[in-house]
Amino acid sequence: MNRFLSRTKSPRTPSWVGWLSAFLVFIWAPAYATPKEGLVWVVQGTGGKVYIAGSMHLLRRDRPALPEAITEAYRESESLVMELDVDDINEQAMAAQMLGAASFSDGRTLPSVAGETRWNALQPVLATLQFPAPFAATLEPWGLSILLTTLEYARLGFDAEVGVEKQLQKLAAADKKAIAGLETPEFQISLFDSLPLDEQLQLLDMTLSDIAEMPTMADDLYLAWRRGDTRRLEELLLEGYKAMPKLYDDLVDQRNRRWVPQVTSLTKKSGDTLVVVGALHLVGDRGLIALLEKEGLKIERYSPSAVVATK
Repeated sequence: MNRFLSRTKSPRTPSWVGWLSAFLVFIWAPAYATPKEGLVWVVQGTGGKVYIAGSMHLLRRDRPALPEAITEAYRESESLVMELDVDDINEQAMAAQMLGAASFSDGRTLPSVAGETRWNALQPVLATLQFPAPFAATLEPWGLSILLTTLEYARLGFDAEVGVEKQLQKLAAADKKAIAGLETPEFQISLFDSLPLDEQLQLLDMTLSDIAEMPTMADDLYLAWRRGDTRRLEELLLEGYKAMPKLYDDLVDQRNRRWVPQVTSLTKKSGDTLVVVGALHLVGDRGLIALLEKEGLKIERYSPSAVVATK
C-alpha cells in the first residue's frame, strides 16, 4: 500500500499545490455510503478548542463526501490550519521550482544512479502512465516518485480538487474563515530534495511496489480512514517504513515534532480551530496526537454527537 500521496488537479494537469505533503499517504475511495465516523480529535485549550483531523488529500471525483466528524469540526471552528495554505501559493511558480529541484543538474541521469535492474522495472510503469522515458531519465528519484504517483492517482480518478483540504479551503473562503499553513511549499521541496540518494532510491522502490498494489490494497486503508480505525491505519500506514526508519524519520517524525509547538500555541488563542494534516501523521506512538499528549494536553476523540476518550 502506498504510504505516499500526491495531488492532482485533473487527469490531464497535475496540481503542484501541496503535492509533496499529499505524497505521504495513499488511499482509494470506492463507492461506500458516507459514515458518521472520522479521524478527528479535540483538544480543550486555555483559549478555545483545537480539532485535529486526519486527511486524505485526494478523493475520487465521484465519491467526494467527507466524514461527518470533519464537516462538523469545521462548522464548530472559526479558523482552518492545514499543512499548506494553498491560498497563498503561486501554483505555476511552484511547478517550476519543483521541477528545477527534482531535475539532475550535475550531469547524472536516473539510469546511472538507479541501476539497470531498477530502470528496466520502471519501463512498464512509464508506458502505462504515458510518461516519456527520456524525461524520466532527467529526474532525481524523489521527483519521479512524486510524478508517477500523481499520474497514477489521476488515472484512477482521484482529484485534489475534491480532496479534504480543497473542500475545506473552499468552504473557509466562502465563510470568510481564516486559513493558515503549518509549512511552506519551499520547505516541503527541500525536505525531499535533501534526502540522501539511498533514501531516494528506497522511495522510488516503494513507489513502484505501491503502484502495483493500488487496485487490490486501497479499499482497506480507505475504510479504516472513514471509520477512524487508528489501529488498522497504524498497521497499514507504518508497515512499509519498518525497514526504512531513517526515511520515516526524515519525512514524518521530524515534521510531527515541528508541529507540536505550533498546535500547542493554537490551544492558547481564543476561538476554535480545525487543524488538518495527513492521516499518517496522527497514528502511532510517534504521531502528532501521541506527542501532544506527552506535552500534557488533554485530547479526546471527537464525534458529532459525543466526545469519547481515546483510551
